[in-house]
Amino acid sequence: MYRKISVIDYLEENAVNIPDKTAVSEENDSLSWLELRNKARERAFALRNGTDLSSRKSPIVIFMDKSISHVVSIYAALYSGSFYVPVDITTPIERLNSILETLQDYRILTSRTDSDKLLKSGYAGDYLLYEELLEEGAGNSDSQELTSALSSLTDSSLMYIIFTSGSTGIPKGVAVRHRSVIDYINSFMDEVGMMSDDVCGNQAPFYSDMSLKDLYMTLASGAELCLIPTRYFSFPVKLLQYMDEKKVTYCMWVPTVYRIVAQFKALSKIRPSSIRTLCFSGESMQLPVFDYWKSFYPDIDYWQFYGPSEITGSCSYYKVDNSREYNGLIPIGKPYKNTGIILLDGDEIIPDTDISRKGEICVYGTCLAAGYYNNPEKTSAAFTDLPAELGYNEKMYHTGDLAYRDSEGNFVFSGRMDYQVKHMGKRIELGEIENAVESLDKVDACCCVHNKKRDALVLYYIGQLSEKELMLALDTKLPPYMIPTVINKVDSLPQLPNGKLNRKLLEEKENSKEL
Repeated sequence: MYRKISVIDYLEENAVNIPDKTAVSEENDSLSWLELRNKARERAFALRNGTDLSSRKSPIVIFMDKSISHVVSIYAALYSGSFYVPVDITTPIERLNSILETLQDYRILTSRTDSDKLLKSGYAGDYLLYEELLEEGAGNSDSQELTSALSSLTDSSLMYIIFTSGSTGIPKGVAVRHRSVIDYINSFMDEVGMMSDDVCGNQAPFYSDMSLKDLYMTLASGAELCLIPTRYFSFPVKLLQYMDEKKVTYCMWVPTVYRIVAQFKALSKIRPSSIRTLCFSGESMQLPVFDYWKSFYPDIDYWQFYGPSEITGSCSYYKVDNSREYNGLIPIGKPYKNTGIILLDGDEIIPDTDISRKGEICVYGTCLAAGYYNNPEKTSAAFTDLPAELGYNEKMYHTGDLAYRDSEGNFVFSGRMDYQVKHMGKRIELGEIENAVESLDKVDACCCVHNKKRDALVLYYIGQLSEKELMLALDTKLPPYMIPTVINKVDSLPQLPNGKLNRKLLEEKENSKEL
């Protein structure tokens, strides 16, 4: 059996085995697997041509909106023997400068359209244009130099860096190796799977690790990656119409997107008939939202995934039982093969048999990132030694997430450690309050934050219940000290560009108020 060293090996196989099948599509354009391979290799040749040896392995910052060109650029960076760094084209110059300062040595690749945004952001350095690489690399898709560049790759070579923000707001670059992504591909395909005739409707931006499932599971299976325009996610009916037109079969979205469709009852207006698999990760799926989708698609496959950027995509999975009535949260499941998960209560490992006891999720195995790029201090704090009884000289990643085991051995997410607050002299997990609120009928979504100045628990929610009705309903679900002090019914909750809830914005709003 041929051993894969880098994800490029999958692309090479597809270009030979299914050359004319659609690899990636957008509104008015598409590329076959052979076209994708050739365009990526031509641009890779241009990236290496005229570049001194010392910078050929320097990171390539991709400053592009989500597009086919962006996908080509990702593979071009890998073909060139380097690794890529996708960034948000709306990122403020302060954040961009912080990212570039962390990288130290880099090349920026952008398009003519997106270069305007780059310059308007305040960036004044050098950059490469995607369109010019096309001209320089034309006809060089089978260059011997590229073959040589690929032969220098090992599975321990860096593949990408995705920047996240820590509690200080300073970006941290999560650096991931080829072998971690290959392990993720193998685990996902073994446990979940994707078929070559699937059409995967992409929602996540490429600077989010959630896009890894879209990019690399379609690569491994030969399925089509269908790039859904970002603007459609604000208009649920148009979103569903686009999915129906493109015959989308497979979605891996953040729960917020599913909620928006449910909130506007869009499926009663148009129900795409091709859908057969829906996956959710990045946040907890609210049961009323899940029930809404299940009422229109009772017999398809639903999957819940869990995992932060530092463990390469996801480290646990759970196939939802459509016939089961879930009380509370849908579990995040069990670890993939070749991945270990333990729960820590302080320094104590919580035994597998100790159900319902909460602890911090810690993960180990090939899935672990190489660390935070050029940030050894943060790396050593988050990636610590695995207890000796579990492995020799291994590391584990502290997620900062809390979970417990249910009676079936599945992990159940229970909130963030840094969402613990002290209110009325008691330790409270805001996630517990949110779980209780979202379990109520006629509540679509919520977020609870702590106003430190007033020592107040402030709840924002979307739903049909009145504020008074919600308060009364919580009397039977929460102890008095956990019932929110202030309840605000709103039409929408703020979102991050990747579709997740922007909790930080609500926290800042509350704590900036004058007493």
